[in-house]
Formats: sequence, C-alpha cells, structure tokens
Amino acid sequence: MDESGNMGAAPLRIAFYCNLMGWPKRSSGGVRQWVLTLANGLVERGYAVDVLSEAPASRFRDELLLDARIGRVVLGIGPLARRRLKTYVLGHPGVRLVAALNHYNIHAALLKAHLGDAVHVTLTQHEHLSADAAWQHPLVYRWIGRHVRRHFGLADAVVTVSRGVAQDLQSHWNVPAARLHTIYNPAYRPEFLEQARAPIDHPWIGQAAAPLVLAAGRLHYVKGYDDLLAAFPRVHRETGARLVILGEGKERHALEAQVRQLDSAAYVELPGRVASVAPWLAHSEVFVLSSRREGLPTVLVEALALGRKIVATRCPSGPEELLEDGRWGTLVDVGDVDGLARALVAAICAPAPDAAALRERAAAFSLDRALDEYLAIWNAARA
Repeated sequence: MDESGNMGAAPLRIAFYCNLMGWPKRSSGGVRQWVLTLANGLVERGYAVDVLSEAPASRFRDELLLDARIGRVVLGIGPLARRRLKTYVLGHPGVRLVAALNHYNIHAALLKAHLGDAVHVTLTQHEHLSADAAWQHPLVYRWIGRHVRRHFGLADAVVTVSRGVAQDLQSHWNVPAARLHTIYNPAYRPEFLEQARAPIDHPWIGQAAAPLVLAAGRLHYVKGYDDLLAAFPRVHRETGARLVILGEGKERHALEAQVRQLDSAAYVELPGRVASVAPWLAHSEVFVLSSRREGLPTVLVEALALGRKIVATRCPSGPEELLEDGRWGTLVDVGDVDGLARALVAAICAPAPDAAALRERAAAFSLDRALDEYLAIWNAARA
C-alpha cells in the first residue's frame, strides 16, 4: 500500500519545472533552495523525481547538490521546450508537474489549459505579485498579470509560500480560493545548524566593540538595501556596529556608489556570494531584512534557527506572518529609514533573545511538514 492508501499503485512521479538548471539564468535564490530541499526529500521517501530544465544541451550545467537519483530532463529553449514538455507529460501518465516562477508557472498553466485532465499541474507562487508593479517593466507586468488572471485558476492547485501571497492572488488576480493552498517553504534544515560552526576568515568577526549586523540576499531593488545603507550611518554612530550585506546582483554598482557617497566604507562591506550564510549569522548580533516585498524569506527562518535578533520590514507579505506580528523580531514600515535605524540601534542594545524559543519557531518550517502537505495535494487527486 502506498502513502495515499492505494493498494498496488505505482509510486507518484513528481517533476519540477523551474530554472534550477536553466539557461541563460539559473536560479540562485530561495527557489533554488526550495527545489533542492523538496526534490532531495522526496527521493529519500522513495518517490520518482525529475527536474525539467529549459536549456540547450550544450549549455546545460548540472546542479551538484541535487541527488544523483533525480532525473535531469533537458527541454531545450523556446517552442522546442514547450513541445518537449508536452511530450514528457504525455509520456509519464499521472506525473505531478510542479512549476515555480512566472515564466514556468504560465507555461505550465497553458499546458493544463491544452491538455486538461491529462496532466496534474501545481503552480507555486513565491513572490507577492502586486508588489512587483513597483519595479517590473509595465509591459512585462501586464503580460504576466493577464496570464495569471486567465489561466492560474485552471491549475489543479496553486500553492503560495505565505497567506499574504494567497490573499493577493485571490483579491487582485482572480485566482479561486478553492485552488489556493499555503505551504510554508521547508526553510528549517538541521544541517544548517552544523554549517554555522564553520570558521570565517574576516577581520570583523569576533569584535565585541563593533557588533556585526548582517543582511543577505540578491542585490536587487526589492531588497531595499538602499534604505538600509541610508539608515546605517546613524546606527554606526550610536553603537559602533558594522554592516555586511551578503549576495550578488545587478544593483551592486549603485549600492557601492551609495557607500562611497555616504563615506561608510570603513564599516559597510558587500563581500558577494558565500558558500553558506550560516557561520555569518552565527557571528552576527542582528539580522536585518529591509525588503520592499517578499514571499516567505528563507533567511528569516535561518536567523530564527540560530537565535539571532531580527529587524525586518512589514513588506508584503512574509515577514509579518513569519515573525507573528513582531513576536519573534522587530518590524518596521517599508521605506522608513529613520525607523529602521532606531530599530537596529534598539536591537543591538537589547539583551540576547531566548534562542531555544526562536529555534522552536523556526522548526515549524520543516521539510517533513512541507512534504506531507504537498503530498496531500498530489495524492488527493489520485484517491
């Protein structure tokens, strides 16, 4: 008997359709960790798992952290990829196609519109779509919005990473409530706690007189790092703290120019990508998230797991929900530079939080919980 209760049924096959190994842009953020964690966890439970990649065969680059038992399916690009996606789905009856990010969600929804009950499609929404209007090109934003309104409701399930994202899709994008499910990302990973013990070779580590404030994420407008940099001179004057922003992205040159303009290079660094944020979190006094929008920021769960003090914006839509309206960290309004500075100063000067309680909150975002909730959706149709 399988997990769905069906005697003798063939095991489910789950196919992730996303840009984990795509070209020209591979996933490097929260979606990458989400796919790796879920796919590896499913194969450990004995499920057949494939990852479908839109890339020419000559440009395909494997993801080394993906379990070797997981299939790598190279679809090509453009119309060829759409044809091969259809061929793959029809060649694997009963497969659960799981898409992530706008491009893949839309094409999976279009495939569902074409094939109907011949394919089971789960779309996953990791970002607050309405908040994207502030930075996306208007033509792109309208194209995405048109497809979301017309086709997302056709999917068998639309999974959102927070209740706020679900409310946005229902209220502003006409996605039926009956299709919506909220499943928190499996952001709590026991191995992350082990990674926190790794050494860091950096002169700012371990200096009690200069507490370390840490931010981490791609260098993008939506992360609000310009507001964080604007707030930090006051934080440094009042506490002697230093700021490290981990990550890479297209805003690097603008942020470095802002650091020079503020004359803050002596206490602000942008080291780029690191192998793991865990040891940096372990040595930080405060973790700060200054975003203008999120879905459900994995790094906040990681900060909770390591017992860090947290300052975050009330951006749509993850932090307030994750931190339970300020129970587990300080929340400030998006764009309130003075409020962000005051909150950081207060957090630096505050006593250490209850690390065990923070870790217990982080454990609510476990892999087992996420897998059980996804499998309940996929097995429901089977039953």
